[in-house]
Amino acid sequence: MPTLEHVSANVAPQTVYNVLQRDGAVVIENILSRDALGNLNNELDALISETAPGLRHPAHERMVEFYGHATVRFDGLPGKSESFLDVMLTPLLCGAADHFLLANCHDYIFNTGQLIQIGPGEDAQRLHRDEDAWGFLKAPKPTLQVEAMFALSDFTIENGATQVVPGSHLWPPDREPRADEVVQAEMPAGSALMYLGSAIHGGGANTTRDQHRRGMFLGYVVGWLRAEENSFLTVPMAKVRQMPVRIQELLGYKAHEAIGVVDVGSPMVLLR
Repeated sequence: MPTLEHVSANVAPQTVYNVLQRDGAVVIENILSRDALGNLNNELDALISETAPGLRHPAHERMVEFYGHATVRFDGLPGKSESFLDVMLTPLLCGAADHFLLANCHDYIFNTGQLIQIGPGEDAQRLHRDEDAWGFLKAPKPTLQVEAMFALSDFTIENGATQVVPGSHLWPPDREPRADEVVQAEMPAGSALMYLGSAIHGGGANTTRDQHRRGMFLGYVVGWLRAEENSFLTVPMAKVRQMPVRIQELLGYKAHEAIGVVDVGSPMVLLR
């Protein structure tokens, strides 16, 4: 039976990188301070209460089951939560992105940030690799993504803790996990499951009657790929103009050399 390693937030960064290289995933406990956790939940509470569960505008019918019927989900978090901007710059997450992605690109960009609240009665999500969103890229391929699921409430087996398959980032693309190879990322609120986009994972089933498992997903992708979330539309430019330069770059306003230019130049000029 594989295990999912847990480390503390004050661990040496290289330890996190080593576990990610070996297992493809690691739980970092207490990566959010108590104040940060409280601020995030307070800023997101109203949006959650106003959002119905289920996928509202599916890009493809197969995504309806994938995203769940009892799960509240929305993106655009940089424009919806000021505290989320601090999470985007979490040193261990950005350090891991530097370590794994910068060998394959000039810079990485924000891929997507989603609030994912799994409600009672939700089924387990289909196990998948996030990097399969770019299925046209064939193996062997470089590391494309570094991601993290932040627990904004306690994650338990009963309420849908994320399923993950340690070591699966090293498997052939067609290798399917056995049931005994899947573990769940049980962790207290304020912790995060950090993983590579090549690691097999998926939301767990919520078998409770009254618990809502609240998580916040954040990921970075090499800068020459099109990100999953269209941040140019989900985050108003008026808000982007007030954000730190590094956040502006991560949201895609920094050209990747000749990719993503405006008037054959840097999009950053639009924010001046």
